[in-house]
Amino acid sequence: MKKTPWIVGLELGPKQFVLAAGQAQDSGRLSVQAIESVPAQGFEREGLSDPIECADALARLVRQAEQTISGKLTRATVVFPANHLKSFNASATVPSIDPAVGISRQDVERAVTTCRSLSLEYDRQILHSFERGYSVDGQSGVRNPIGLAGKKLSVDLHLVTALNSTVQNFSRVLHRAGLETDGFVLGALGTAEAVLTDLDRDLGVTLIRIGDSYTEIVLFDNSQIRDTYLIPGGWEDLLDGISRTFKIPRVSAEFLLDQVRSLEEPSPIGNDPLAQEVSGQWALKPLKTGQGAGARSFPQEEVVAVVRARAKELLTRIQRRLVANPLFLDSSSGIVVVGSMARLDGFLEMAESLMNMPVRLGTLKEAELNPGLSLRMQDLTPIGLLRYSMRKKAILPSVAHISPWMRPIERVQKLLQEYF
Repeated sequence: MKKTPWIVGLELGPKQFVLAAGQAQDSGRLSVQAIESVPAQGFEREGLSDPIECADALARLVRQAEQTISGKLTRATVVFPANHLKSFNASATVPSIDPAVGISRQDVERAVTTCRSLSLEYDRQILHSFERGYSVDGQSGVRNPIGLAGKKLSVDLHLVTALNSTVQNFSRVLHRAGLETDGFVLGALGTAEAVLTDLDRDLGVTLIRIGDSYTEIVLFDNSQIRDTYLIPGGWEDLLDGISRTFKIPRVSAEFLLDQVRSLEEPSPIGNDPLAQEVSGQWALKPLKTGQGAGARSFPQEEVVAVVRARAKELLTRIQRRLVANPLFLDSSSGIVVVGSMARLDGFLEMAESLMNMPVRLGTLKEAELNPGLSLRMQDLTPIGLLRYSMRKKAILPSVAHISPWMRPIERVQKLLQEYF
């Protein structure tokens, strides 16, 4: 009997490396059999700092996973660090090969190839290329130009590129750890596979992945990715704010931040003395940075005020970038947020108020976990990479291959499945 191959998703972070391993079931669903992690080594916020240490830590991680699944792992789909990526829109125009016949598939391929070639810098390579739309003889808004009469075809692409040297360095580290890469991926694409349904993509949705030092955003429209954004800022901003405000080391700031559960102070109802007392106790509750003689404490109200201000600053930057995009305003399925910051009580409400759109926390969809596994927020992206790999290998059915005449029926069916 032919063995089902193992699929691996891997993310390298400044704090830990996380690996997920699973298999595609006969039904097409994903079965996650192992989620392993090790403390990060040789990898900092800026990227690789010691490739040998990093490779050794990865090798230990792979061995842990292989022991769990009692199998051999050889290939992985890997998250590429956002601070080494660049995303932008590009366009190009080519003449039609035979205007009498109309725009052909060869014309489309030629336009896309030309756009990719003209837009690429010599020291970078394209990780992702997404079609935003076409124009035929100046008529914009064309989604499928094949068969239209016209002399000139223009294509608009959204490209995500990475430095060649960085790609080579990561490939060497993976090879030293015993893994070959099935591809480097923008982390938010893996997260999208974990927390979004095909219905979300079909209706239009905005995914926001708040990482340690970068926030990645992906806009879906009609089941396709149209735009991505890479915005500096994330969980590390909160640590920086606490560290600078209270003049404490980052380690102490991290310990302090771990104690923050909410961005909102409980509001007393009316003139109830008990409710007012609870509110006052919340504000003055001491949050400690350590133990023993070196321990310091700060009123919870002061710490939360710093965290709230930094969180609002990041959300405001995100909001300014998104409102300028018409696709964002047409996101019928709203906004899905993933990341440690989104776990803070009051954060989603703050985002909803600033974005003026429904916001919800991303949770795992359409995957079966081994009963012995416990799911953490940082596991979503590696799990999503498994589904991403399955899609790339055409193991999963895609809504893009459904006949246009059947899409309304498919949409209703999925809506009923999700809510009933």
